[in-house]
Amino acid sequence: MKPFRFALERLLKLRGIREREQARTLGDALRGERDQRALLQRADAGLARAGEQVDGAGSGPQPAGAVRNLRLPLQAAALAADQAARSHQESVESVAREQARFGAARRDKRVLEKLRERRRAGWTADRSREEQRETDGLNNARRRSDGEDA
Repeated sequence: MKPFRFALERLLKLRGIREREQARTLGDALRGERDQRALLQRADAGLARAGEQVDGAGSGPQPAGAVRNLRLPLQAAALAADQAARSHQESVESVAREQARFGAARRDKRVLEKLRERRRAGWTADRSREEQRETDGLNNARRRSDGEDA
């Protein structure tokens, strides 16, 4: 009997390649999100430090220009924190998109793997039946030849 051959084997290999590429892309997105989260934490810490400096400098009466100058670093830190928060949110959304794409690629590959498993099981059952028929035919031929010899 012919060896098992899955007609869609090439497509299955391509789906495997796609799944690996998507896993790599997902890993990149996760690293990007982690990096953006670290930047956000640093920006929040910088904002807190700038706020502490403004609060610490306000112990006594100060001219309006000095207060304005003290608030400039605070405003810059707040803008940096807002930008870091937006970047982090974009990276979180990117991770969600890549997870969905990876799930779809994984599902596509798994469908073909299950189909291959079912076809192999059918092929194995057919092969077993064919071998049984051959064995039965040989046994019947042997019995007939033994009966003719007796």
